Amino acid sequence: MLKAAPSFLNCFYRLVVSIMHEGRQKGEGEKGSDAEFEVLLKCAQLVERMYTHIATAAEDFTVLSSFIVAQYVSELQKVTLYPQIKRHLTEGVYKILDLCFEQDVKFLNTALQMGVKEVFNELFANYTRYHKTQRQGEEKYTA
Repeated sequence: MLKAAPSFLNCFYRLVVSIMHEGRQKGEGEKGSDAEFEVLLKCAQLVERMYTHIATAAEDFTVLSSFIVAQYVSELQKVTLYPQIKRHLTEGVYKILDLCFEQDVKFLNTALQMGVKEVFNELFANYTRYHKTQRQGEEKYTA
């Protein structure tokens, strides 16, 4: 699977970029229909599920997890997403951040450009505050 992982992730990245482009907040003249938005929301939910699936196949993707996060924050910096779309995509990326080690986070803080680094730091702060804390609480009380 590891040999196919880069090709798969490239296709998946293109899908995520498409959803982010279509899920951006638009001006009055550009707005689509409610039906289009519902389809886009369903796509975002499916992408969240795919992120979860990638996270469960950790042995194949752990090495690439920091690059998955970097691609997401690079695109996120370019657009303002509708909150419903962003929530699903961000929850999926949180699952990928679960795979990242401390050196991956340091790598991202070093390698990302200034504007993208700010987006990453905000994402990571929210991850640490909400998702990671919640997950650790669940693990603590799980038998």
